[in-house]
Amino acid sequence: MTRTGKPMLYRLTVGGRTYRIDADAETHDILQWIIESKGKPEDLTGLSRQQVVARIGRSTLPTDFPQQDMTIGDESRENGFWRGWFEDTVKEWEERAINAAAAAAETSVGEAADEAQTSEEGTSPAVWPVKSRQWTDIPIIADPRVAIATSRGIIKPSGVVAAGPMPSGDLLREFLVWNWGPNPKQSPQVWFTYEALLGLGVPMDDLPDDLEGLVASTFACEVTWSQSGWFTCRFTDHDGTKRKAQIVLIPLMYLDQPQQRPGDMGIAGIEGTPTELPEDELEAVKIVADRIAWLASVGDAGLAPASRWATVGAQLLDRKRQSGRTKQIDACPLPTDVIVEAGGDLEPTLPVKWDNRNHRARGSAIEVQVDQRAAYLASAGQLLLGYGKPKELHQIKTDVFHEQRPPFGLWRLNLPPAGQIDGLTKKLPLPHPGMRWEEPTTLWVTTRCIQHLTAPVESGGAGLGAEELDISTAWVWPEQQRLLRGWSDALRAKLLEAGELDRADYKQMIKAIYTTYLGRMASDKWAPYQREHQQPAWYAAIRADTRFRALRYAARIATDHGFYPVAAELDAWIYRLPADTDPAILDENSSANGKYRVKWVRDGKAEQADDQGDN
Repeated sequence: MTRTGKPMLYRLTVGGRTYRIDADAETHDILQWIIESKGKPEDLTGLSRQQVVARIGRSTLPTDFPQQDMTIGDESRENGFWRGWFEDTVKEWEERAINAAAAAAETSVGEAADEAQTSEEGTSPAVWPVKSRQWTDIPIIADPRVAIATSRGIIKPSGVVAAGPMPSGDLLREFLVWNWGPNPKQSPQVWFTYEALLGLGVPMDDLPDDLEGLVASTFACEVTWSQSGWFTCRFTDHDGTKRKAQIVLIPLMYLDQPQQRPGDMGIAGIEGTPTELPEDELEAVKIVADRIAWLASVGDAGLAPASRWATVGAQLLDRKRQSGRTKQIDACPLPTDVIVEAGGDLEPTLPVKWDNRNHRARGSAIEVQVDQRAAYLASAGQLLLGYGKPKELHQIKTDVFHEQRPPFGLWRLNLPPAGQIDGLTKKLPLPHPGMRWEEPTTLWVTTRCIQHLTAPVESGGAGLGAEELDISTAWVWPEQQRLLRGWSDALRAKLLEAGELDRADYKQMIKAIYTTYLGRMASDKWAPYQREHQQPAWYAAIRADTRFRALRYAARIATDHGFYPVAAELDAWIYRLPADTDPAILDENSSANGKYRVKWVRDGKAEQADDQGDN
């Protein structure tokens, strides 16, 4: 009881355990003094079971994991409650697990390396002691999947030294057996630095053309696939058992760069930018470890790096589908008649070559570029996307476009010349790049484009009625849902985190994941087990939504301020403003994805903003 006669209940959390204290008057005074003099308010937050297993890189909670710190819901009901753990509880378990793993780190690879080091002048101080931990600020989330071979030893991303330097490549198989056991659930990855490869006798300064042959002979394996320094390899155990692993040669990650992202070396960064790995081996290894671990935390999905970011994006979507209610999603190439008429550019973005600039001397005017923050990511998360087998229709009921959720489909429109549509202006691009001012056009478009064309002119649309679209044929999907919402939410959260941490490399990683994955949706370049990711109609709808938002923004700026863009580049606009105009009027003043922000101002010199917003 307190001095007012009312009982006071306290709950005190110490070392990951919570204790109930029914305070009498004296205890109440003591605790109140501690709270007022030493404490500060803090939200009580916890990690869910799914977040915990992803964080520690496991498929389930280990048997020695501590009991939950909190329970949300009714424990008496089956599936009616959720368990939660404090951050400190998880960290303490991680430290114990790391120490236990370090204590068990004995391997023939390490012993052979130790023997090699002591055979001359004793143990070299440059070699990391097995069982030591070289850094403590990276979580263990990626340790179950990845090891990094350096000239000083084989290290896990968390900093635990698993073995000494690898003295010969044929010992890699023994390391795989020792570290991952006979049947790993996923193919392990072993990354090699330039210095580690030199130690194995690889002629790094005079590499042969046959890199697959070099890897096969160095590591006594069969190479089944390679790209950009990545090699998928098959090893044969003494009993004839086959095992797979990925060997990643860090100094070769500059090879075979994707055409749409020149200079992108994946985890190794982008050539010629501050994100490129430094030459110093130890600095580079710590950065690689940090990026691998941070990538694994995206969406609590335990992602692993790959030779292409699009593969990582597909990996994330697969994990999200596995953790939720699974829907049958099949590959869905465009119908043949759509391909024949529309070609490969269904729903293009703003016309890249649209330029309405007056090329006379501009005097003291300034040019300002604005673009959307993570435009494609914003569209992917909000759009209803179709699935199931599409059906061809020849009798179209246009009243479906008056519904709140018209069906997801592709529609063949016959549009009049844009000059016959009231309200359109040549100061802005037409609502669809395929439209013509003087000629009628026939176009294949998505449902999202029809919503754009029927939107008012002052909202960036064409102001057409659904009946005026003259739809002759359609392909309509039977089901639709926001199928990419969880995927985009996970990436959006990490993009925000990257901004808060001021990590340009993290931002580039997230941007690369969503732009390359969405772009590859339109392609048939997927492995057989990934065919369901071929969804060109989804990608077309995302581009249509991005274009709709761009023209809606430009129409609003014209209405509110009287300014029209002088050029367009993808989802970006370039404006020419009088010198005394504050460029901030073009900023939508929002950090939300899909909103426009000022990227640069040019008045004889350029001022760049961050690159988070590009598509």
